[in-house]
Amino acid sequence: MYTGEDMRQTPNPTLLVFTLGAARESARRSLVPGALRGLEIGLREGCLTAALDAGRGCGCRLEVSSPARLALPPEVSHVPQPGADFGDRLARAMDAAFARGAGPLLVVGTDVPGLSAEPLREALDLLADEPNRVVLGPSPDGGLYLLAACRPIAGLAAAVRWCGRATLGDLLRHLEAAGRPVVLLTPLADLDRPSDLDGWISRAGADARWRGLARLLRQALAGLRRPLVPAALGGPRFAFSPVHAGRAPPAPPSR
Repeated sequence: MYTGEDMRQTPNPTLLVFTLGAARESARRSLVPGALRGLEIGLREGCLTAALDAGRGCGCRLEVSSPARLALPPEVSHVPQPGADFGDRLARAMDAAFARGAGPLLVVGTDVPGLSAEPLREALDLLADEPNRVVLGPSPDGGLYLLAACRPIAGLAAAVRWCGRATLGDLLRHLEAAGRPVVLLTPLADLDRPSDLDGWISRAGADARWRGLARLLRQALAGLRRPLVPAALGGPRFAFSPVHAGRAPPAPPSR
């Protein structure tokens, strides 16, 4: 356990939430049809809140890196996000955090509704045991939900194909070549595709924080996906016969 005594003996840990902001994340990689975009933005905003809550639970200094300022609680610092692409922006954000005296640095995104304080505490424990270590939280699709280290990782931007199935493998090879020991945490699913959202909705009922939003998304998606006319050729079809005022509906033709 990463205790209060541990944190007095080392620089304060920092949680850096790396995001474009809920609206831009939704526009970049939409999970739902456009009519439900407001619900998706609410989900992504909830992921940011959950990440910050997890950091608070570990006694972390809280920072959010985003291109534009977001509406944040007063104790959360906003830091800019310059750079040419994702890898460049991430490397710059991490280097700047270390330059500010981040101490142990934990970086997470805003696409993991299941994130809690537990994996953050585990990462901090692992870094306290071995400061040269890098702790990674893998996602089942080959990406990451957490990257934690006590000091900068050189060459991070160019060595990794970010935001894809090769991300974790590239990063592991890069860290091995740099002589940095790595520990992998328990995988957590992120939200990159509509199928990821369907899987999360099916699991979210067990978490009171998400139950209401998951129910709204389930109902809204079911309404949009319900077929109006059977697609199979030769299947049942529904005919429409207009009824004029004062007249009975037309009788079916006699055989």
